Amino acid sequence: MIKIIKSLLIVLFLASFSLQAHSETSWITKKDKTKKTLVKKTETKSKKNEWIKKKKKEKEKKVIEKVKEKIKESKSWITKKSKKEKKIIKKELKKYYDINSLPKADLYFAAKIFPKDENEESLYLYGYVNSENSSATFEYQNNKYHSKSNGVAYFEDKKTSCEVNSRAGVLFDSMKGDVVLNCSNNLTITGDFKQDGESGKGSGGTTKKNEVIFEFYLSKNDAIAKLDLYKKDTKTLITRSLPAPRNNKNIKLEPNGKYYALLIGNSEYTNWENLVSPKNDIREIKKVLDKSYKFEKILTVNNGTKKEIFKAFRDLSKLTTENDYVLIYYSGHGMEKAEQAYWIPKDGSKEWGNGDWININELNIFLTEIKAHHLSLMVDSCYVGGKFKGTNILDLTNEEDRTLYGKNLEDGLNLRARSVLSSGSKGRVSDTVGKTKHSLFALAFLNVLKISDQNSVPLNMLNVAIRVRSAYAGNYTQKPIYYHPDTWQDGGGDFIFIPKKNLK
Repeated sequence: MIKIIKSLLIVLFLASFSLQAHSETSWITKKDKTKKTLVKKTETKSKKNEWIKKKKKEKEKKVIEKVKEKIKESKSWITKKSKKEKKIIKKELKKYYDINSLPKADLYFAAKIFPKDENEESLYLYGYVNSENSSATFEYQNNKYHSKSNGVAYFEDKKTSCEVNSRAGVLFDSMKGDVVLNCSNNLTITGDFKQDGESGKGSGGTTKKNEVIFEFYLSKNDAIAKLDLYKKDTKTLITRSLPAPRNNKNIKLEPNGKYYALLIGNSEYTNWENLVSPKNDIREIKKVLDKSYKFEKILTVNNGTKKEIFKAFRDLSKLTTENDYVLIYYSGHGMEKAEQAYWIPKDGSKEWGNGDWININELNIFLTEIKAHHLSLMVDSCYVGGKFKGTNILDLTNEEDRTLYGKNLEDGLNLRARSVLSSGSKGRVSDTVGKTKHSLFALAFLNVLKISDQNSVPLNMLNVAIRVRSAYAGNYTQKPIYYHPDTWQDGGGDFIFIPKKNLK
């Protein structure tokens, strides 16, 4: 019996030892697999980092190659300066280290130099150019232009300046050109640009392999606003980050209804001072909407009387359904009397009391009765501002400039929307800006519409408001306001301008 017990104990001991050994082997195997997984993840991460570095180097190589090519080409077209001209340029280079004090010029521009990585910061510069009168001329859209221009650019550090040379010409029915900046810090910047009407935009690179974007305008104020926007707008930097920029054409939206617009521009008055910008503004807005955005019908009223304006509202109401998207734009005189705001029609009396001014309360009736899923009103007029009944004026900051893409756009499109964007609040607003025939409000709106189309980015009205407001940077007497009138029953949606290429 004792022998049997001893035998059982030996068997149990051996079994226990065997199980323990197997358990340890199993643990070691598991540990080994975990180690392999960690190694695999590390290798994957390492490969991804290597791929990013490779892409970054390829990108930088392309930038520098193009810059070198442009520098080489520029030697054939940049006019060699005389000693006298060199002295003048040297003097100019140190003269205007403040954008507000730039001299009168043909064009003004703002530019942004992007950092290559997180160790660098964005750089900003601004400047002006004038036509080189001795250069050859060419015709574009019935206007004559000199093929060469030169000027000066300044970095915001107030230490670095650049000599600017550019050339332009017509290619495939567009005005295009090259620009070269030779800077006092031994940096050279080159780029291509395309002019569109009274403004233009371009891109390029530097000899330090950074990417550059720039825009130029007839108005110094527009260039100042753009510079301010470059500094505030971090979204652009995000879109240019590795591994690849987004393809905005993939942002496809499908509206449930049709788009309509009513554009009212009163420039000629019987009893009031005539205005320059309104008729020009609505003509250009219509042109851009027709070309780049799918509007079923755009009604226009030029120099309208009270009856004609009211008729246009009735006609609009007959066209639209509950599924449609309606934009109304008014530009003309406005006035305030006893806390009541008015639009002044063409034949409006100089003094209140004859019943020929258009009371905002009367317009409220028309606007609340228009059948639409989205209704957005833009007002470029004195004193009208926030008089459409409502107090929900938004604090427009870049924190809110996040609703441009994907699901937020779909939500904005599908929810009911009612909004007003006006060029000012209670005070007077300007007629034209700079050498243009447009108001600053309209010019900023047109610019953002064109950028939206060029970049294939659907644009909500909140974003329009932010962009338009930033065009008034430094203007303390006039600020656009954006709000949702309480009585219009906004549903949390947003009017969205969808470029034709972004429609499903």
